Amino acid sequence: MQEPTHSTPGLAATASTDEILEKPQTAERLKVSTRTLDEWMRAGRVPYLKIGKSVRFRWADVLAHLQHNNRVN
Repeated sequence: MQEPTHSTPGLAATASTDEILEKPQTAERLKVSTRTLDEWMRAGRVPYLKIGKSVRFRWADVLAHLQHNNRVN
């Protein structure tokens, strides 16, 4: 059974939101540069996991955080 995709304007839809992604993959899905993603990380706009010197992103957390904290009414 295929998981539902999330429809978020401006964000690439995926078959699974429960993925752990590397920085280039996350930037690609958000349609931003890795430099912009670095800035968002520093500003607390995107949640991430720090594993040693590596950075990973749980796609479901990224989507939820962006949808909750960046809405414009």
